[in-house]
Amino acid sequence: MEKIKTAIVGFGRWGQLLFNAGKHCEKLDVTAVVTRTPSKVQSFCSDAGLSLTDDLDKVLADESIEALVIATPHTQHYEQLLKAASAAKHVYCEKPFTLQGDQASQAIEALADNGCKVAIGHNRRFAPNTLAMKKMIEQGWFGDLVHIDGVFHAHMAQSKGRWRDSVAESPAGGMTSLGIHVVDMFINLMGPVKGLRASSDRIAPSCAFDDNTMASMTFDSGARGQLTTITSTAMRWQIALYGTNGWAELRGLDQLVIQPLEGAYEEIHYPGFAYPGEASITAALDAFATDIQGGEPFAVSPQEIVHGTRVLQTIIRSAANGQYLLV
Repeated sequence: MEKIKTAIVGFGRWGQLLFNAGKHCEKLDVTAVVTRTPSKVQSFCSDAGLSLTDDLDKVLADESIEALVIATPHTQHYEQLLKAASAAKHVYCEKPFTLQGDQASQAIEALADNGCKVAIGHNRRFAPNTLAMKKMIEQGWFGDLVHIDGVFHAHMAQSKGRWRDSVAESPAGGMTSLGIHVVDMFINLMGPVKGLRASSDRIAPSCAFDDNTMASMTFDSGARGQLTTITSTAMRWQIALYGTNGWAELRGLDQLVIQPLEGAYEEIHYPGFAYPGEASITAALDAFATDIQGGEPFAVSPQEIVHGTRVLQTIIRSAANGQYLLV
């Protein structure tokens, strides 16, 4: 079966990382790039043999392009998703999918109506430690799930003066760039979020947005969760899941720590998946292509994409008014 010919829309740092990960895909082939300022990446694209344009409509009209990988600022996603649907292009969209749940639902409906598959760039679902923890849940290792803690921190001073450096693009601090990963992991491991209360503050900010944002959550199952994201410290990704039989913790994309109620403490390491976990991005892109070709559905369902968007929207609303809100 031929590889899925794909264009990347948005070719900044992350767009280029997606291309490098895509080079190792078995089922997907990136052949074109759309970017706002082609001169900045002309040499890169020439060396890689990529066609280059600033005209999305030109790529949408190209019948040889079957799919888009969207890596633009998230305030542009909704319009680009609708354009992709009209052109019958499958879409892998970076997160956040959109900033409003209704827009996410409308975009996914438009894509489905035009026979298009949709995926989102939550590559951490494909990290080996995450897959191992998910299997532990399915096998009942944890017993009853009680609580989950999640953090994603990074020093985002490098965003100063760039597109993320605005409250419009980064409402509720680091939630749109960092916390959204934790939101998806909570949904992946714990199921739907029922409601939450959030707060967001400026303690030692280096950019226009807040640097300390937290959300306390309740899940449909009755379990609880706490999400924290800080944009003024060193990078840290950690998910700790507690059950009646013990706890386990994801550290980065390459470590799993296990402590059963009765039994020995254990640390498991997965070489080759240190941040940014390029192998997990390759796996996510190949899973997208597999879905297009009629194979296993992508790990994040359309319903979970919409729900994750609604959780993010609720965090933003609650951080502004301090109230507990249903999702």
